[in-house]
Amino acid sequence: MPEAQPPPSAQVAVGRPPEGSGPPQGLVRYGKFLVVGLTGVVVNLAAFVLTVDAISHTPVTNFFSSVLSFASRTAANPGLYFVASAVAFVVATLWNFALNSIWTFRTEADHRHSPTRRLGLYFGVSVGSLSVNEVVLFATGTILPPLIGQGVGILAGSAVGFVGNNRYTFAEVQQA
Repeated sequence: MPEAQPPPSAQVAVGRPPEGSGPPQGLVRYGKFLVVGLTGVVVNLAAFVLTVDAISHTPVTNFFSSVLSFASRTAANPGLYFVASAVAFVVATLWNFALNSIWTFRTEADHRHSPTRRLGLYFGVSVGSLSVNEVVLFATGTILPPLIGQGVGILAGSAVGFVGNNRYTFAEVQQA
């Protein structure tokens, strides 16, 4: 007697988990956003150190000693660090926008906004994240080394960035 086959509606494509199994799309997307964010942290911190060194006329060859110095002492000139933080923000935002566009928020559905508009929205949402970052950097400026304060600020702003970008920047066209 032949083996009974499940009805076609119950069959699952080989190599694909059944529909509804696995982590929710939002959780997967947030995980990707965090991975991109981690690469952005590296870009941000490198741009931060390079900018401080450039403004203070420190040779690039002292990059690693600058990193160690910024990670182990409090700010001698906090204003310098705010400028460097803003420059690092722009560099890391462009980096993160590119990676999030091609990986995190890539979809077959149409986006509600054009790529140029998405870049503008991405910067707008990122300014909210930067505001959180700057407040944390300012609040920790006398108790933490500046590189540590910058890292804490980046972490604090990441939630603002994900919610805003998921909801507005990379919003998809609603299907009727």
